[in-house]
Amino acid sequence: LEKSIDDPETGLKAMIAETEKSLAENSKSQSDETKARREENLLYQKSVSNTADAVEMLQMGLAALEKFYDDLKKKEDEDLELVQRREDPEPPKTWESDSFEGQSKSSNKVIGMIKFVLEATQKEEAAHHDGEQKAQADYEDSMADLKKAQGELQESLVKSKGALAEAEKNLVIKRQELEKTEREKLTIEQYLEKIKPGCDFITKNFDTREKNRETETKALDKAAKLLKGTPAYASAKAADRKSTRLNSSHPRY
Repeated sequence: LEKSIDDPETGLKAMIAETEKSLAENSKSQSDETKARREENLLYQKSVSNTADAVEMLQMGLAALEKFYDDLKKKEDEDLELVQRREDPEPPKTWESDSFEGQSKSSNKVIGMIKFVLEATQKEEAAHHDGEQKAQADYEDSMADLKKAQGELQESLVKSKGALAEAEKNLVIKRQELEKTEREKLTIEQYLEKIKPGCDFITKNFDTREKNRETETKALDKAAKLLKGTPAYASAKAADRKSTRLNSSHPRY
């Protein structure tokens, strides 16, 4: 019982201490992971907000540029049509096709760059959402595992403490029994010590006493034979036989 309670490696107290340590570590892991998840979520919200603002600004800028260039193209087309309607067969050089094509290419290039940046920003925003979903799912899975382990540890702790209480109760009983047995043993040893001289005398003089007893028995047997040969013994025997006959002839009912 003492070993099952106090053994530094396998004892119940050591098991309880180890379980309590594991519970503390489990609780700390839950706290640390929850704190880290909050920080990650705040960073996610900030990043998503920034990318959302950037997407909105790019979309507004793209729409404004597209409208600007569309309006400019319409104006140029209208001006070119007015010039062509004049009697002068040759329009001004400012409306030559090369100049218009160059401006058109420039506008397409700028709009294309903005669309590219917008698409990349939208992809970045989607990546933030995907990353947040995965991080949240991983966190929930980890917390589920930690909660399960926590429940198992708590159950084990309750059982170990119950076993410890039972073992300590039994140990108290066993120690009381041991103390009682030791007192009884001491009493018996003291009694044996007290009667030891007499026992030693008997053991030491056993053969002599047996011889003396044999001599006494022979003497008694001899005395009995001598008594049987005396007139008194014969008279007593005759009287006894007479009494027996009388009793048999007058039975008691």
